[in-house]
Amino acid sequence: MKRKFGVFEIEYTTDDFAYIDKLVEELEDKYLNIMDFFNLQRLGHTVNIKIWNNLEEYRNYFSKKINRKIPNWEVARATINKNESRIDLLSLKERVKCEGHQEDNLDNLLKVIIHEFVHICHITYNNYNGSMIWFGEGLATNLSNQFTKSEINCSLDDILNGKAQYINYYSMVKYLLDNFSKDYILGLAKDKALLEKETKDIYYKTIEYIKNAEK
Repeated sequence: MKRKFGVFEIEYTTDDFAYIDKLVEELEDKYLNIMDFFNLQRLGHTVNIKIWNNLEEYRNYFSKKINRKIPNWEVARATINKNESRIDLLSLKERVKCEGHQEDNLDNLLKVIIHEFVHICHITYNNYNGSMIWFGEGLATNLSNQFTKSEINCSLDDILNGKAQYINYYSMVKYLLDNFSKDYILGLAKDKALLEKETKDIYYKTIEYIKNAEK
């Protein structure tokens, strides 16, 4: 089954009947604000969403597509290029089979679809030029409200190599959102070279910011 609304077309099955209306409502409620954050008037094409109701089929499909194993914790992914934007995500009954997601509920599902839409808007905004993992995931976790507390528990090398837990990425972007103008943040979103130059300073200032907030 398919449903079109806003900038989206969503493909789902009878397994998703219990929450499909809530999922559509969440996207309709949030997507214009996210586009506005990135100063986007339009995306240029439909965002296709597919809800997968078989974990092994999801993993096999994307393993073949990207030629590497899908992480055991992955529950969704965004595909973004000039010709297509899409979000693939596991249904609620399948995502709880993934590592670290056994206790997930509908709220987690709603937040992850917003998270993936943030990625689409971010990469569209910077004209498909890519970004650093920490910044992209930090924007996505902040704008989808996936964490409520900041923490840095990794090294700078972990940040630079995209090997840290997501809460670190969240915390660094939360520091930026709390202390800098949107123009500066969008400048980092647009200019990867500037972002790479600023990352070390942002990392250490985030640590200081968290320590000061705990006093």
